[in-house]
Amino acid sequence: MKKKLKRLLLSERGDSSYISSFVYILVTVLLIAFIINVFHIISVKQAMDHMADQLVKQIQLNGGTSGETDTLFSFLSGQLDEATGISYQVSDPGNTGRIQIGTPFYVTVTGRCHLGGFWKFNLVPINVRSQGAGVSEHYWK
Repeated sequence: MKKKLKRLLLSERGDSSYISSFVYILVTVLLIAFIINVFHIISVKQAMDHMADQLVKQIQLNGGTSGETDTLFSFLSGQLDEATGISYQVSDPGNTGRIQIGTPFYVTVTGRCHLGGFWKFNLVPINVRSQGAGVSEHYWK
């Protein structure tokens, strides 16, 4: 039976059987599902890049992190339902609450999304990380 099935699949006669048609359709559907999931991961990455850019602009104008920065982050992360565990971190040479004019800082936004196929199986977890950089525009006396 095993040899007969192998011979049927490797046959080059030009006719197709139900088994080979089923295999081709199954492979095509799985490939389409994978491509759609990859585009989903790319769109999450773009949304997180936008989030990092908005946080950089907020911190540049305010000269540091504040309650407004947390509010903006909560708003932006609330719109991104596809990712879980989204957080941000600001790193600079000094105090993140007060960044002096001309001082560079870096914002890192991290989250996790899943590559799962149909029905959102969440098979493969993927960590997504976006970074942004800026220079403070606020003068602290």
